[in-house]
Amino acid sequence: MADVFEKFRGLIPSSLLPRKKGGDSFVGVDIGGGFIKVVQLGKKNGRVTLETYGEIALGPVAGLEVGQATNLPVAKLVEAMNDLFHEANVTSRDIIFSIPLTSTLLTTIEMPDLGEAKLKEMIPIEARKYIPTSISEVSLSHWVVPRVTRTYVDPDKAKDNTIPKVDVLLAVVYNDVLEKYNDIAQQVGATSVSFEIEIFSTIRSTLGQGTALTMLLDIGAANTKVALVEEGVVRSSHLISAGSQDVTLALAHAKGIPMIKAEEVKREFGLPGDPNDGAIAEITRLATDRIFAEADRILAQYQRDERVAVTKVILSGGGSLMKGMLDLAQKSFETTVVYGDPFSKVDAPAVLEPLLKEAGPEFAVALGLVLRKF
Repeated sequence: MADVFEKFRGLIPSSLLPRKKGGDSFVGVDIGGGFIKVVQLGKKNGRVTLETYGEIALGPVAGLEVGQATNLPVAKLVEAMNDLFHEANVTSRDIIFSIPLTSTLLTTIEMPDLGEAKLKEMIPIEARKYIPTSISEVSLSHWVVPRVTRTYVDPDKAKDNTIPKVDVLLAVVYNDVLEKYNDIAQQVGATSVSFEIEIFSTIRSTLGQGTALTMLLDIGAANTKVALVEEGVVRSSHLISAGSQDVTLALAHAKGIPMIKAEEVKREFGLPGDPNDGAIAEITRLATDRIFAEADRILAQYQRDERVAVTKVILSGGGSLMKGMLDLAQKSFETTVVYGDPFSKVDAPAVLEPLLKEAGPEFAVALGLVLRKF
């Protein structure tokens, strides 16, 4: 397992982070395609405090390279989690799991404003229009979301004054996904377990209190999540089936090199490329362009439909840390682009601040999960 922890080792100077025996501590677990990431938080003197964090690469567990996306069975995920918990000295077993956006349906629907009790009766019936399977195979949640208070009102929507309407955010999760995570939780000795769709965790850990339109771009190994947030509420979410792994695959194929070498080239040179090999920059840019082109299309459509302009783009996810990604994002969206800084929301030793700021985008989901408990 030594190479599995290659990226993890050294992240946490053990002498600098306090150690507790659970109890008042909670741990967020983000099982992605390429890595499992964990963050444990507790409270000290009334303030939320970072107790430990870490990650483990899943590629080597599946016989692949670090950074490659996997689809591991429960037994292998449990093995990896136990190793990570031991290596990072995770003491809490009060676990919050992230549910991948790929395993959910998240959409906003318009419903008659007939009160919460009536909505609960109507939602399962209305949900059948959106779910490509039996309603008995999924779990449903819904939230009535507040209308945006900006001044523009779509004239076509304004014409219908017969029945008041409300926007309802509908979240659908497949029951077999919940069963899988419950099985993992049981096998790692969880004392309590809860779940949250990953995009909500990222929003909690990276967005501030602003009300203006913000786009969240979470670049993972296998895919990229897009969320458009106004006044603290998800107004639109999308999944792009491309991620940082696509860059590695493109380099390996175009240059005829092994995946492990392609991953090293990607991490060393990124979008600027190798000064001694001009093809690297072109290959990397072409593989990345798909992500930004699709995200830009989604953003442009929302801005056009809602007559509103984006004020900020926040990058998160391990794939966003590739060299040159911030510059490309700024050129693509022509607005302020920043990295998410989730660790700024918790107390940690000052000496770790530069390291935590750099690692932050990768741990946005895991940290956001635990903040829910506080």
